[in-house]
Amino acid sequence: MKPLYRFLSFFLLIIFLILLPQLITKDYYIHMLVMAGIYSMLAQSLGLIIGFTGQVSLCHAAFYGIGAYISALLALNFGLPFWITFWFGGIGAGVVAYLFGCLVLKLKGHFLAITTALFGIMVTLILDNWTELTKGPMGLPGIPNPSPIQLPGVKLQFASRTEYYYLILVFVLLMAFVIYRIIHSQIGEAMIAIRENEEVAQSIGINTMRFKLAAFSIGSGFAGVAGSFYAHYILFISPISFTLPESINILVMMIFGGMQTFVGPIVGAITLTFLPEFLRMTGALRLTLYGLALMLLIIFLPSGIVGAIKEKWFSQYEKS
Repeated sequence: MKPLYRFLSFFLLIIFLILLPQLITKDYYIHMLVMAGIYSMLAQSLGLIIGFTGQVSLCHAAFYGIGAYISALLALNFGLPFWITFWFGGIGAGVVAYLFGCLVLKLKGHFLAITTALFGIMVTLILDNWTELTKGPMGLPGIPNPSPIQLPGVKLQFASRTEYYYLILVFVLLMAFVIYRIIHSQIGEAMIAIRENEEVAQSIGINTMRFKLAAFSIGSGFAGVAGSFYAHYILFISPISFTLPESINILVMMIFGGMQTFVGPIVGAITLTFLPEFLRMTGALRLTLYGLALMLLIIFLPSGIVGAIKEKWFSQYEKS
């Protein structure tokens, strides 16, 4: 019954997500759904690095920006379509993450946190000062939309936010499927072993450096794909979108939902994308209430929303 229940739940969720734009009248809310999808990719890919492998990373926005700039520059300078450039954006971010990881992933704790934060700042400074390539603070305008694609019975031209919503939905589902397969494989078991106790993992023959590099590269590569989508959705990028505060924002989303869960980062990304908008009615108190909500969650639900639900469900199951 359990596999059937999961299948039916997943099927109903997909139907709801497909019909959701038809239930929303305001174009702005569809835009918020698209941004929630982008942040879902960022939060879940960071969850693979931190939640399942236990590595601290404060430079996720840097790889987000690397993917965005690679994709945008290839489209603007060489006329390549989005369907090709997003691969380069993801692979390019993953390769940079691999090279950087080879240098720093032997560090642990606050040493790794400080090093990754400095790397993120360095990437922002490069994007800000390499004006011949990136145009610096002026940013890159005029990034083209994804070229139209023909599907059975419908042609997507990406002239509306609804079409972007369906595209990001496909991206999120594909990325979630890949991450699900990773964490439920022997690779995922090795990553979790490293998270729980790296020394013990080494003692039983796990090549910890190899698996940490794999998680860091894959997670950063997905961040690059999210950046590529962002560039071709907003049609303009500048270094201000890929700073250290953005990395911290992604980290908070992951923790808010539950960083050691599969669904938690997605829940956190959606919640914290919409929560500031709902708090706009409070005016000047918006940021205060937002910070208070985060503080209370960390105090009373340290394992995140989904993590707390799972803990309560398992405790009731054990009692019964």
